[in-house]
Amino acid sequence: MSDRNFSRALLLALAAWVIFYYLFPVPFLPDGSYFLRAVAGQVYSRAIFFVFLVGLFYLWLSVRQLRGLLRINLLLGCEGLPCLEKIPLSPPLSSVVKTFLNFSRRARGRQEMVSMTEAYLRALRESLEEKFSPVKVIIWALPLMGFIGTVVGVSMAIAGFKVSGEGTSSFVQSFSQVTQGLYTAFDTTFLGLVLVLVLMFLYSAAWKRISVSINTLEGFLLEKIIPQMEFPEQTLGLSLDISQWEERMNSVVEKMEEGARILAAISRALLLSLGEEGKERILNEAERGEL
Repeated sequence: MSDRNFSRALLLALAAWVIFYYLFPVPFLPDGSYFLRAVAGQVYSRAIFFVFLVGLFYLWLSVRQLRGLLRINLLLGCEGLPCLEKIPLSPPLSSVVKTFLNFSRRARGRQEMVSMTEAYLRALRESLEEKFSPVKVIIWALPLMGFIGTVVGVSMAIAGFKVSGEGTSSFVQSFSQVTQGLYTAFDTTFLGLVLVLVLMFLYSAAWKRISVSINTLEGFLLEKIIPQMEFPEQTLGLSLDISQWEERMNSVVEKMEEGARILAAISRALLLSLGEEGKERILNEAERGEL
């Protein structure tokens, strides 16, 4: 799913980039807006802006897929498992609730249910963090691209000091190359830093909402739903099916009665083999407690 989102983000960013620069180009305003000049002025700046658009659209698509998780308020009114089974939810919240219901059927005790729920929500948080890894990479890459543009711009400025002739025209041409290189150096650094701040702010806001939703869901399940659930351990290990329990008890009683009959037969045979004197000796020792 992340690869699909990234492909869509690339297409959306390319479309927005083409519209921004070619269909409805931003006017070049050297004296009006430094930001617009930085965006529209150089090839390096345009490349940085394209990468920013990729990260922005990827973040938007990812949050859009997780909008069901953000609707945690739909669950807070439930009082037990029957309500969770009936309430209509959208993914990924519906898959979380479905997994929780499966845990409720498999768990043999309250502590096991709590451990399974905590482990699942922890894995869910880690998977969502991994889902946003392309945004983190772009946040890391934007300042570096700005610094690369700075190095390129300074190199262009230094190369512009080479005057290939004498006279005013040669000096003007050389000075123009110097200023063009400095424009590239400063504009790319400025643009990279500004855009990374914007993307970091949006990513932090989105992840905060997702994290709050997961924490709220965890508290709701652990503190409100699980305490109301009944587990086999609450009946001291007895089966909830009374008929099965009666069958097991009857089987145990029958085995005990059979064992008693066998023991009586063995005792009778032993007494018969000892004769009268042996019987009297055993009875006397039994009365004295010496057996």
